Amino acid sequence: MSVKQNLSSVAGGFTALVKTRLELLSLELTEEKDRLLSVLLFGAAGLLFLHLALIVVAVLVGLFFWGTEYRYIALAVLVLVYALIGLGCLLLMKKYLGLAATPFAATIDALRDDSQALRGHRTPAPPAAAKGAGDE
Repeated sequence: MSVKQNLSSVAGGFTALVKTRLELLSLELTEEKDRLLSVLLFGAAGLLFLHLALIVVAVLVGLFFWGTEYRYIALAVLVLVYALIGLGCLLLMKKYLGLAATPFAATIDALRDDSQALRGHRTPAPPAAAKGAGDE
């Protein structure tokens, strides 16, 4: 093989490596965006229902001095339902935030492996069965 062929082969391999890493980064960006949108949605819903619970509590206190007894029960049930929904949404938001891995962890690991391979510290290759459809 000539030097030109060797350089062409190295450039082709490097281009494929960069393409794969950019695809991985793109996938992780999409996943991070979806996770953040879910967290914001649960947070907004939780705050909305807790706000509704506070409004109903204020109405309940106002009606406490009014005359009928069934209004109290209905409003108390509404307060309880709104508060439970709001707390549930906030707990889900906390769960999603707690389960989050380091953003772009797969990309960072892949780049670390590439760096070690370029330095000559090769890691064992994965078994052939573990390769994905896009692996070559």
